[in-house]
Formats: sequence, structure tokens, C-alpha cells
Amino acid sequence: MHLHSEFPSLRATLKLGGKNFPDNTPWYDVKFYPYTAPGIDAVFVAIGGCNIALCRCVPKKDDPIEILKWYKDDNENAALNSVEWAQAENGDPLVCVAGIDRRIKVINVKTGELVTTLIGHGEAVNDLAICPTNPRLLASASSDHGVRIWSLDPAHQNQPTAVIFFGEGGHKESVLSLGWHRTGRYLLSGGMDTIVNLWVVPENPERFAGKDRPMRIHYPHFSSTDIHTDFVDCVRFYNDLVLSRASKEKTILLWKPDNFSSARPPPTSTSVPIPPSKIAKVSLNPNPHSMPSFSSTSTYSAWSGTFTRLLQFDQPHSEFFYLRLGLFHEWGKRPMLAAGNQKGKLLFWDLQRLEEVEVDAVSGRIGGGEAIFKTRNGLVGKRSAETVGVEEGGRRGMDGPAVSLRKKSRDTPVPEENQCLKPLTAATSFSSHITRFREPSHLSIASGSTSISRNSSLPPNPNTKDTKAKEKPKREPPSIGDPFCKLPPHKNIMVPKVTFTVRQIAWSRGGEWCVGVGDGGWILVLGRDVGGGERVKREEDKVGEEGKDEEGDVEMMKVG
Repeated sequence: MHLHSEFPSLRATLKLGGKNFPDNTPWYDVKFYPYTAPGIDAVFVAIGGCNIALCRCVPKKDDPIEILKWYKDDNENAALNSVEWAQAENGDPLVCVAGIDRRIKVINVKTGELVTTLIGHGEAVNDLAICPTNPRLLASASSDHGVRIWSLDPAHQNQPTAVIFFGEGGHKESVLSLGWHRTGRYLLSGGMDTIVNLWVVPENPERFAGKDRPMRIHYPHFSSTDIHTDFVDCVRFYNDLVLSRASKEKTILLWKPDNFSSARPPPTSTSVPIPPSKIAKVSLNPNPHSMPSFSSTSTYSAWSGTFTRLLQFDQPHSEFFYLRLGLFHEWGKRPMLAAGNQKGKLLFWDLQRLEEVEVDAVSGRIGGGEAIFKTRNGLVGKRSAETVGVEEGGRRGMDGPAVSLRKKSRDTPVPEENQCLKPLTAATSFSSHITRFREPSHLSIASGSTSISRNSSLPPNPNTKDTKAKEKPKREPPSIGDPFCKLPPHKNIMVPKVTFTVRQIAWSRGGEWCVGVGDGGWILVLGRDVGGGERVKREEDKVGEEGKDEEGDVEMMKVG
């Protein structure tokens, strides 16, 4: 696939609901249905106010969205902010929604019935996340400072709470965001207290549901206030790395808990690290793993050490909180990170570019004496007008040999001061699902090696006059190994003619579609490799056409 086609392009900017949707009502969340094979029926659900819109992306130039069903919460002041898909035992798709009224409602999309209402949180629910290994385990974050795991099994309907993460070692203020690890054994949480916690989830947590006393976990196995300085409103696992952002920081941070590896068994409950000031108060844990009394860090971890900052992604005009990331990470596909901001701009990064970078130690240079960077997919890093670019075809397939093509770049060169082209030595190969970190190369940033400078080994040109005294000193490009380097997006998309805050971005299972939602009732539809090709297959038995009458109008349903 050509690299240009791997970034989505804007297909439509529209308002769902038309005249029936108030201009001041934001769409806060959007999610694609994840339980179909890639490329099949790109159905998504968006929520805002008391509205729940079920839609399908279609490869039509003028009308890329079909509205299948439209639900309205019976509480007009519900202020829904979070949505997640789940799956019933018989395979029926379930939509879970939550907002300020403390309750989580679960709707059967096929029948339109309210399946259950989860009650337990004492204040507003701020985020929902479904377990990647069990579509009937739902995690929720609340302003009551707690995190819960619920069982959606009908056998547990009377007592659906399985695990409660809450206590002296947990959050001190509202919890805003959750992120599951792909193994289902770890759960990230971020909150208004600037804390990022990493909780170990018990094996088969659903076994604690259906009982009068669910399992309670008071201390996470990793906790830090050193990572962010403001409200942490989005946390996501990227294999064993973490992507997180906080309001007012205007960056997205990629980092890693030191020594954390999902390839090893999770630490036990007796290895929970407890700050020294709290050990005397803990009576349930006879062998607490305490922090040294002289430690001045605000990070404690069961894996020994603290954390390592790896990269920062530049997200300008993103001072508001509740701006959530869209991470596309599927087998055999290039992983993509997407984010929006307050100016109606969408930002995209190809994460595989970063993990593939390594210096070509044999040649290292092409015409003009510019340093180049070879990857498994070819050559990247536009440092001059004459360069080898992935955009020009210098890449291979997932399993093919590397190809190097020297061509003039047709793209506008990226300014040097915005480049971050050194090797990322602690990167993980996610395209091949390698879960361990690579060994540092001979040019490892961590080993203290110096950067490659321009023209450092070129012989002097006798035909060139000495103009050093007149030349202004050139600014060296920042290092990709520098955790304070703000990596600019690989692609920007500015929404034309309208300015609004993009709150959430979601990807379809196969990455063909990308949808962003935000303030003012606006929704953005982006696509790649869908126009003019085969129509997306539809799985009629999953979502069906029950939501339309004979004339094609959208059926409005009340959810009580």
C-alpha cells in the first residue's frame, strides 16, 4: 500500500440530527463496533447530551453516513459523555452509555431494549472501557474517585460489580480515563489529581460478581504524579508502552513503566508498593513492598524503578480537558495515532515510522552529504531536497525485502527544527507483535552516543569560498531519543469553514474509516482506500435495518 493512502482524508463534515440537534450540544464520544472482521460493516455509535446515534459508514461520495437508529435517554439532562460496545452471550451487540447521572445503561442494539442498568457509583461516570479479552467485562471511571469492573453476564444481574479499585492508594479526585492492556490483566487510570495508576486485574474477575461483597483493591502496582502536571484525561496502552495526555500540556506523552513486561506473570498482591508514611496504616498486607524512606519521588512501582519518557507528540491548541486519543493498532496494519484540538484540526502520526528508524551505518549519506535513516520499509527522514522518502515508494511490504529508491522529494520539506529523526532505541516492533524491547543499537541514545551532524565527514570543496564568518549557525534537529522533543504530526487536516473542539476520534476495525466528534454537534468522516472500490460488506444480522421505516426515516427510541 502506498504511504499516502495510509493516512485518511476528510470525506465529510456534517451534523447528525440536522435541525433536531441543538447547536450547543457536543458529541463527547464515538466508538466503532469491534466484533466483526476488518472491512465488514463499519458501524459506529456516537453520544452527546441525551442522544445516542447508531450509524454506518458507506463508500458514497456525497453521503458517507447512514443513520440506522437514534435513541434518546429518558433523562434529558443525562449529559452522556462515554460509550462502549459489548456483546451478549448470544452475539447480540450491546451499547453501554454513561454520563453525569451515575448510572450505566446497557442497550441491546438489535432489539432496542434496555438490557440492564448498572448502579453503584456515587457520582458522575466519566469513562467506559470494555475488556479486550472478555466482551462482557466493562470497566468504568467515576468522579467518586473509584474505578469498577462490572460483569454483564445475566447470571450476575442482581450483583454485577466484580472489582472495585478504590482506597487510600487510589485516586484522590475524579477519575477521567481508563485503558485496558491487551492481555486483560492490567488497567490504567488517569484523573484530575494528575495521577496515573496501573492496576493489576485479578484473573477471571467475573468470578467475584454475583456476590454481596465484590473484590476491593486499595493500592495500584504503579502510581505516579511525576508524569503529568494537570488533569490526565486520556490513557492508552500501546502494547507495554503507555500513551497519555493531560490538559494544558499540549502534548501527548509516550512512556514506559520501568521493567514492566506483560510477558512475565503479573506481580502478586503482596508486592504492592506502599509509600513509607502509609505502611503503619496498612494491616491487610503483611509483607508490603515499601519505598525507601529517603525517596523523594512521587512514583512507586512493583516492578522496581520509576518510568522512562520516550517521546512527546506535539498537540497544539489542546488546553481543554476531555480530549481523547484515537489509536489504531491491528495485526498486519501500520499503527496510527490520531488526536484533535480546539481549532478543528486533526493530527496523525504513523507510529511504525518511529519504531523502524535506525541509522544506515554502512553508507549513512546520499548526495549533498545529508544523513539518512534506513528502516525495514526503506528510507525515511527528509533532511534536504534530495532524499530518499517513503512517500516516493522506498518501502517494502510487511514481509518483502527493503528497497531504496533515490528520488527528488515532491513534498514540502519538513523544517529541520521540527524534525526528530534519531533512533528510538527503546522502541517495540508492533508490526510483528514483538512484545519485548529491542537491544540498543550501536548508536543508542541511552548509551550516550552523540548525534549525527550534517556534513560531518565531507571533504572540503576547493571551489567553495570560506563563508563561515557570514553564515548563521544552523539549528540541529532535535533527537527522537530526547523525551522533551515535540514530534510534529506526519499529517494535519484542518476542518474547512468551521472551528470547533474535536473531542474524540475513533477508527474502524480495519482502519478504512475514521470518525471524529466534538462540540457544536459536528462530526467528521474520514476514509482511506474506500472510495471507488468494493462496497463494504454488511452484516445485516448484527445491526440490521430495523432502525428505518419504509420511507427511510430514522426511528427515534426512548431509553428508560
